[in-house]
Amino acid sequence: MRIFLPILLVFCLGFCTYLTREPGNPPKIDGIPIPDSKRTVYVQNFRNNSYGIAMHTTLSDLVKQEINYRGRFIQTREKSQAAYRIYGEISHYQQVGALLDQGGQQLSKEMFVVCKVELQKAGGEKIPLERTEIPARIIYSDQVGFMETESQAQTRLLKILAVRIAEEMERAWYYSIAGKIEGEEE
Repeated sequence: MRIFLPILLVFCLGFCTYLTREPGNPPKIDGIPIPDSKRTVYVQNFRNNSYGIAMHTTLSDLVKQEINYRGRFIQTREKSQAAYRIYGEISHYQQVGALLDQGGQQLSKEMFVVCKVELQKAGGEKIPLERTEIPARIIYSDQVGFMETESQAQTRLLKILAVRIAEEMERAWYYSIAGKIEGEEE
């Protein structure tokens, strides 16, 4: 019992510090943490230039949640306080039948969406991205296998897209400032 109590105490304290830490890994360049002023980002509500109804609002919320979850950026609600800005537009949405049974009845469907994205500095300078159009595709069925409704499948599709957008933005942002931290001498 004497050995068990200190181990339990250390475990509980370790768990508390895990819950209060910043999510993700704070980014560093050559072991030097990137200043918070270079990590602030504003996510503009995405636009919709497709036939998918209200997908842009769901995608905007999911991208904001993913950025908060990853913890590389510090998200602001004021555009003027952000060092970087993320813009996006759903440019293509398509839903087609993918699998038919022997009677020609549709069993599953395919959803495909493409989102144009842009990362800008506060002054309006565009940061080059690896991909400016990010696609996502899923197959779902409301009749066989893992059954889900169209709205559930659409949410799953947009979650996948939000992860891809956040990864692309972080990669472009990091490579744009690598080795360019103000106030640090090489």
